[in-house]
Amino acid sequence: MHSVRHMRLLGTVLDGIEAVEVTLEARLDEALRPSEPKIVGLASASVREGLLRARAALREQLAHELAHQPFGLLVNLSPADVPKGGRSLDLALTLAWAAVLRDIPAERLAGLVFLGEVGLEGDVRPVNGALAALLAATMAGRKGVVLPHGNLNEAAFARDIPVRGVRHVREVLAMLEGGFEALRVHEIPAAPERDAGGPDWGDVRGQLQAKRALEIAAAGGHNLLLEGPPGSGKTMLARRLPQLLPELALEESRAVAVIQSAALLHGNAQLGVRPFRAPHHTASMAGLVGGGQPLRPGEVSLAHGGVLFLDELPEFERRTLEALREPLEERVVHVVRATGVREFPADFICVAAMNPCPCGFAGLTPVRCRCTVHAAAQYRARISGPLLDRFDLRHFLRPPAPELLYEDGPHQRACEARTRVLEARQRMERRFGARSTNARVPDALIRRTVVREAGMRRLLATLMARHRLSARAMRRLERVALTIADLEGAEHVTEAHVLEALSYRLVEGIGSSPGQGSQA
Repeated sequence: MHSVRHMRLLGTVLDGIEAVEVTLEARLDEALRPSEPKIVGLASASVREGLLRARAALREQLAHELAHQPFGLLVNLSPADVPKGGRSLDLALTLAWAAVLRDIPAERLAGLVFLGEVGLEGDVRPVNGALAALLAATMAGRKGVVLPHGNLNEAAFARDIPVRGVRHVREVLAMLEGGFEALRVHEIPAAPERDAGGPDWGDVRGQLQAKRALEIAAAGGHNLLLEGPPGSGKTMLARRLPQLLPELALEESRAVAVIQSAALLHGNAQLGVRPFRAPHHTASMAGLVGGGQPLRPGEVSLAHGGVLFLDELPEFERRTLEALREPLEERVVHVVRATGVREFPADFICVAAMNPCPCGFAGLTPVRCRCTVHAAAQYRARISGPLLDRFDLRHFLRPPAPELLYEDGPHQRACEARTRVLEARQRMERRFGARSTNARVPDALIRRTVVREAGMRRLLATLMARHRLSARAMRRLERVALTIADLEGAEHVTEAHVLEALSYRLVEGIGSSPGQGSQA
């Protein structure tokens, strides 16, 4: 009965957002008692507990074989020097045990990858990182993947490999008796109709200059800082920015889905839908930029391809805010661990909102500010100059006039602004290449495009000296000026474009003492 003493099959574990293939070697070892299964190969506590879940799941299916098992089970996980955690190895451990007990021919398991959490009654539950496992199996040329039925929707993003979705261990055991048979993969979930059921761009009354700033941010992929008193519309505007962005291409949707799958958000990814993340100001550094144990992507990576909204910006911890410098500049996050460096993508548009002072009414009439000068200065000092420098656009909002809130006239629709954004992005792609935006191309390309004549060089140098702008600020100003020119369909950047871009950096009340701000 126990002629098959050794069995080998494949599973995966998640390392950040990447899947690592694991080879499981199982055998009945004379040195172990039947009641003492053993697992080696840098297995974490969650993986070791998977052996207990596997035995409980098999107790109903293979009660006779377990009762007459002569020796204990020994499982080796290879590569042995890679730490292994999570619940994705449960199904592979269960099948390895069953294969040893049932003499299942090894060739039936060859080339198949198994992943899934197993419950005590044998139910197979979804796991995080299924899409990364599917893509890794595809790259490795595996025969197919057996995964929980709850992860099948992710298989739609990896169409080049056969899959089989299962709900219970008994389905896998029956499948192994009859051979692997792939199921039809679900189609990628369709994107919901734009402007339907979500925030309405037409709800924003007045605030024309703020809408203009959002349009520029959407077109060029620029970061935006909104300041204003409570109720002036900062959050309302930020939540409507995704309406102006073009839909994600298939490859971009896949990249977003991989991150969401790794962060236990499987099933949330939809083709073309850009993520919108709005973490609370109490978020930890690991929660915002990634980390923790097990290692997982943070909010900046979950916002990849979409929008990260940081409301009440000064209320975030100073250390947490300073950790945003790298992703805002490099579009990636590097998380350093003893086992190496993990890189998480973090290409997003950052929109931040803040009040002008702790009470929120500095510089406004007839409402009087209750804050002392010292309290207002301390409040602003929570945001460092280098971080503030990374916001290409800044705008001070004032409450809209009462007559604007109740007027019945037509209002601008999101589709109109989105059309201008799409046309501007098409100009950028013709100039710099596919999926290029002015905020993301190298400085040298921007400089050659913007600074085309001596007059423009003199203007930029004068503005830099007069307003004491840093070199980074000037590079970002040039990018914004180019985006404004693209929105207007202009062939070249003019002085008017540069001065409008400058107006979004010299906003009173942001990074200085509260003042009048700019009228919306």
